[in-house]
Amino acid sequence: MTLRIGISARLLHHPPNGLGLPQKRLQFLESTMAHWIMAHRAIALMVPFIDEESPLSANRAPMTEIVDLLDGLVLQGGIDICPEAYGDTLRDPAWAGDAIRDCYELSLLNGFIQAGKPVLGVCRGAQLINVYFGGSLVQDIPSMRPGAVPHQDTVHYDRLLHDVHFEEGSSLHRLYGSSTAHRVTSIHHQCVDRLGEGLRVEARCPQDGIIEAIRHDGPGYVLGVQWHPEFHLSPVDETQGLLDSGPMMMDFLRAARARADRHQSGASVVHAGVPLPPRTR
Repeated sequence: MTLRIGISARLLHHPPNGLGLPQKRLQFLESTMAHWIMAHRAIALMVPFIDEESPLSANRAPMTEIVDLLDGLVLQGGIDICPEAYGDTLRDPAWAGDAIRDCYELSLLNGFIQAGKPVLGVCRGAQLINVYFGGSLVQDIPSMRPGAVPHQDTVHYDRLLHDVHFEEGSSLHRLYGSSTAHRVTSIHHQCVDRLGEGLRVEARCPQDGIIEAIRHDGPGYVLGVQWHPEFHLSPVDETQGLLDSGPMMMDFLRAARARADRHQSGASVVHAGVPLPPRTR
């Protein structure tokens, strides 16, 4: 059976006129995310969003049925998470984020966790996992963590690199089998602040201690990485010494395969049993 991996949608609420769809909300995925999944013989399927305020939402399929069709979930990167989602106050209008996407993705994340199906969060996705489990975020690294190395550069975008160090005994440390620092892409100005309940730190930036990867300690597979492993696919990446993204995807798909095999064999599946957190605290 070929694994079917759901990808959360990015939302573009006000597309530019040049795209030919004025006043139409767009849902999309960045192509390298799909390539990263499909390069490992899995099918990548974006999970569309339906506005809960739309009359069409009344007849949509229940979340449980959507989750049943898929073997795992990847949360894409993108716009900031609204501070209200983790009980904070907005410090700058530029960091307001997208409350509609937050609600959609938190519901999607909850469905997969309740079903015991694996979840991999990338950049924003890692931050969302932390918020789901009751954690908070640093709204802006440069202003709130003075002395931190650059984690975002609008000029270099995905060519900005820094080191990450895997924590001793972490799953990433065991997966990659090395205690040396690894080079990764960095495209984020926000990061984990207060760690969510049941989460453990998997990796940090050794220069400033910024958390770069988290994993849930409970049953199931829930991993979030702050960098963009889907951008580590081109031949030039090897010359720059970037972390190989292959083992991470294969580890995620192994978890999805194991969950699917248990389900097919009729074995009981352990549920994480974590309720969807309130929008504010």
